Amino acid sequence: MGNDWVLAKTAAGVEEIAIRSRRIPARLRTVLILVDGRRSVAALAESATAFGDIHAALDALHDQGLVVLVNHGQHGADAASRASAAAQHAAPLPSRPIPQPQPLRRRSLALARLYLLDAMAQSLRHDDQPIRERLRAATSRADLLRAFDMCREIAGEVGVGHIDAIEEKFMEMLPQEG
Repeated sequence: MGNDWVLAKTAAGVEEIAIRSRRIPARLRTVLILVDGRRSVAALAESATAFGDIHAALDALHDQGLVVLVNHGQHGADAASRASAAAQHAAPLPSRPIPQPQPLRRRSLALARLYLLDAMAQSLRHDDQPIRERLRAATSRADLLRAFDMCREIAGEVGVGHIDAIEEKFMEMLPQEG
């Protein structure tokens, strides 16, 4: 894992922060909370010096499916391009089993809001401030649904193609009416 790589929480990572279903060690949980999809591994290491080997912690979180690589940085992008070209001529690697998503154990406004904040921050990068403010102000199911309509509209304008997947996961987390 390179120092210029940028990692983001997966849906499972967001869920772990919200409901602690996997009971990961406190040190790893704190590192998971620091992962934001914007700061590089080097920046995370600087802000988490008290947590020991940040690279090992990030590797452990990645192995558990809680974080995912979103950007290699310039040097990483060049290396990834070379690795991709080399991989076309190499024998296929044995496949690792893909972790199956854990069924959600509960629904809550807080969990749905946190997921949507994270998903839109990752999808929109630096243009998520209006949505962020709207989601933070949402205190009811109806408010969150109106905020999601705004998310869908902005996602359509900027070309976020996976908004349907975001909506599906969001609706799974949102409490039922009543």
